[in-house]
Amino acid sequence: MDFRNYLISDTVVDLDYDEKNEALDQLVRRLCRKLRIRDYSPVLEDILRREETASTFIGSGVAIPQADASIDEDFAVIIGRSVDGISYDAARNAKVHIVALVVVNPNRVDEDRQIEFLARLSTFFKDKMVNRLLIDEEEDSISQLLQNKPSDDDDDDDDKIKKAKKEPIISAATALARDVNAKALMIFSDTKSDTEFLKYIKTRRQVIIVTSNKSRFDDDLKYDIIQAPFVRSSRVGQVKIGILLAMSRNMLTREDSVVCITGKYNHDSFDTAIVMDIGKEFDFFFSQTRSLLPPDVKPEILERVLGIASEIGLEGREGKAVGTMFVLGDTNSVAGHIAQLIINPFRGYSESERNILDPGLEETIKEFASIDGAFVITGDGVVLSAGSYLRPIISDEAVVQQLPSGLGSRHAAAAAISAATNAIAITVSESTGQVTLFKNGAMALTLSKQIEK
Repeated sequence: MDFRNYLISDTVVDLDYDEKNEALDQLVRRLCRKLRIRDYSPVLEDILRREETASTFIGSGVAIPQADASIDEDFAVIIGRSVDGISYDAARNAKVHIVALVVVNPNRVDEDRQIEFLARLSTFFKDKMVNRLLIDEEEDSISQLLQNKPSDDDDDDDDKIKKAKKEPIISAATALARDVNAKALMIFSDTKSDTEFLKYIKTRRQVIIVTSNKSRFDDDLKYDIIQAPFVRSSRVGQVKIGILLAMSRNMLTREDSVVCITGKYNHDSFDTAIVMDIGKEFDFFFSQTRSLLPPDVKPEILERVLGIASEIGLEGREGKAVGTMFVLGDTNSVAGHIAQLIINPFRGYSESERNILDPGLEETIKEFASIDGAFVITGDGVVLSAGSYLRPIISDEAVVQQLPSGLGSRHAAAAAISAATNAIAITVSESTGQVTLFKNGAMALTLSKQIEK
């Protein structure tokens, strides 16, 4: 579902106002003229009503306000920008520079499809390169900006084609996959700033592309694509999370081996090929069940929670390190092992407003991450509570005693709740920013921040 198919204008609207309501009024008027909607006020009122409930600021200078209206298509999108920034009632008084206004036809789009559409829009516009282009470039053609390609008359085009390399690591990895009879090639595309490498993939084996930004690729790409959180981790860390998410989507099984191609983030060079035997390296996941995820947890929810946890570990909040925990799935059992430390800030909101897939909820999660206690999230993404104190009762105290030295009470509680229930627990270490996933009482995955040199 490419949101670019629903853009109603090829021109970025330069917003004239620095206050939210006035800027939204300007953008809504432009949208309604394009859609031939005579009375724009109901659309504006719907947007402002939603903003009163929860700000649509999603971080990184981006806001995605939304409204329902009877339009011809499923969605309509118009893009506005403000170089100086708009006061948007956002957390920490953050300014908004990009406004992606979305109108949804409620008669043709259900809630799940709407959330998926907003998530794709959010992923694209939080990309730093797109941000830079939209804010700094004088170009106002949205098609040129969104394609992230030079224009047809760029004098450097021929030189770039001539300089294109044949990706020797891909060729070597393809031969290696044949020699070890691997089921798949897994390619970590964030190593590259473009998608030119795709033309050098010559294999009949399964190809899995791992990316933090699916919008870089066409919807009709013949390869499997996994949306993985952006984490500046080691190459081994990248491989671990890629295989974990591929298994969660049943793209790979414990009987498979995979050749993984990776490199340093955005350095434009693949430099590593790793052969991974899933049965040997990930045997822990299947010690009690053949299924990686609890039966009630959707893969996209795990991806989303890991992504938010990774961002918290990498960025902290206001420059300060933050530690937190997420408990995912089997919420009926988990409810018997928690107590609420504070008044639950998520109580009273509709499930759609509390869904972790909604990009508008991300800043709220990050704000509440500094509160002691855990987030409790259902397998389909509804945040039930924050600030929840875990007090799991387990019969085998060795579960906690087997943790590596140096880990504190947060990690011990995560191990215990994952042993007492069928939930997955994900922690963010305040001291190191490391993200750890616990299942069946043990550490199943760790993602450490990569030290830049």
